[in-house]
Amino acid sequence: MLSHQIRTGVTGSGSLLDSIDAVRNVHAVALLLATFVAAALIAALASSVAQESAVLALLFVLIAAAMVFYGLNAVGVMMMDEANGHPSRPIAAAIISSLATSHRLVLVLLIVAALYLLGAVALALLLFICKVPGLGPFAYTFLFPTGVVVSGIAIFAVPTVIVPLSAPAIWNGASIMGGVSQVIAVARKRLLLVVLLMFGVGLMAGLVGGLVAVILASGTAFTTLVATAVVLSGSGGLAGVTPSLLGSFPSGGLSGGLGAYTIPTMVGGGIVYAAALTLPGLVYLRGASGVYLRAIEGLDLVAAQEALREKVTAAQARAKEFQVQAQATAQQYAQRAHAPAPAVVGAAVGAGPIADVIPALSSACPACATTVVPGDVFCGSCGHRLV
Repeated sequence: MLSHQIRTGVTGSGSLLDSIDAVRNVHAVALLLATFVAAALIAALASSVAQESAVLALLFVLIAAAMVFYGLNAVGVMMMDEANGHPSRPIAAAIISSLATSHRLVLVLLIVAALYLLGAVALALLLFICKVPGLGPFAYTFLFPTGVVVSGIAIFAVPTVIVPLSAPAIWNGASIMGGVSQVIAVARKRLLLVVLLMFGVGLMAGLVGGLVAVILASGTAFTTLVATAVVLSGSGGLAGVTPSLLGSFPSGGLSGGLGAYTIPTMVGGGIVYAAALTLPGLVYLRGASGVYLRAIEGLDLVAAQEALREKVTAAQARAKEFQVQAQATAQQYAQRAHAPAPAVVGAAVGAGPIADVIPALSSACPACATTVVPGDVFCGSCGHRLV
């Protein structure tokens, strides 16, 4: 069953190989490129004002990060449209959708992080039980391997399932609780499938990036060679010229009037390489969308969301009950602290019924010297009153 799903996920209809077609989406390429370029410019502005105002620099950094976050989600929405077999929506509509729904992704990741934190606390409490003498080493024998397996799977699921599939769930229109329940359901039932498919997505994105790098490296070398020959044609031709693979002119030629071409070369080359980096990014986003749709296929997402909702409701009820009990206990202690002290009975009581019940402190009868038990009122031998 799993092997069939993997084969159909790689070569079937709507397979992962369709992720490569994402590079043909001109609007998505333009949006992602504009996002990276704008964020880079704002980050450069932040670095330029960092010495004058650290607060302003931090503000620019946050703006750049927010721009990348919402821009990537907008492109992801367009890729999800393609994964569902629909034409990708226009750039403006994708940006509006990202601005309206991207906060759900942050909340989903925060909820999942809280669940991980609760799991770590539960493991710590169980390990604390292992400190009990006698029972501790025996319990640790079984708890240690269990903790290794469970925590290892949970940590491995973060980069392979939770992060790659949380965003596509939101792009597909899931709510906050729906996104959390879907990620949990996929991690519980189809972890291995998602891991293998995401490995294939990463491999395809890496291959696309490698091909683009080879193309740009060879093109940069040739273009730099020709451009240097043309620009230096009036000052010695190609003598002593060593082309640079980074697209910059040789340092020796800058003194001959080439300094004016340095900034245009850097700007033009930066745009080209930034555009090249967007291509493997698009392949990865499109592949993650396809893996998400493949992973949730056949799952009862409504039942999973209802089950999670019931667990959350039960946890809230238990938390409220615990809060009420804690408040009642605190109120009882507060009442005891403010209660008046009981009246003290007079200490100097000469005789009477109280004095008759004071136990004997001597260990021998003063009349017959018979040993008596401390606490006796009369001597067991002669009947002498001891107190």
